[in-house]
Amino acid sequence: MRKQLMTLAAAAILALTVLAIPSAQPIHAQGDQPIVCDSTLITLLYVAEHDYGFHSMMDVSKFDKGQFAPLFDAMMKGMMESTPEAMMDSTPEMMMESTPAMMESTPEAMMGTELRAGAVAGEPEACTQLRAEVEGYLSAKFSEGMMMK
Repeated sequence: MRKQLMTLAAAAILALTVLAIPSAQPIHAQGDQPIVCDSTLITLLYVAEHDYGFHSMMDVSKFDKGQFAPLFDAMMKGMMESTPEAMMDSTPEMMMESTPAMMESTPEAMMGTELRAGAVAGEPEACTQLRAEVEGYLSAKFSEGMMMK
């Protein structure tokens, strides 16, 4: 049973990795114009960065933060003033350490309806890719938190 669970978890991680590689390519905006997405995506980005230590593979400085710009600015200022020990709180190594916890999930937790990713008609491709990256990160983070309880 445990071997089947490990195989299922490894297959799920492999599938997520294979599907995520094409969306992890850098985005090059045309000109110096910021990329404008919807407020929900920018809010999710802020929550993921501020509360969960998310660091995008994309250059999020290219995205227009709109009315949320002061929040991002304050967060960045706080990061610059923090100690080196605090900066190490969300390293890739720590993310890898959390993977075994995710692999110990039950089949019941891994089953369920797979909801389609949110899509905003006519939004820039960069917004769609950032949305998928943030949603995937938060989903993994929330699942990890659920499994630790």
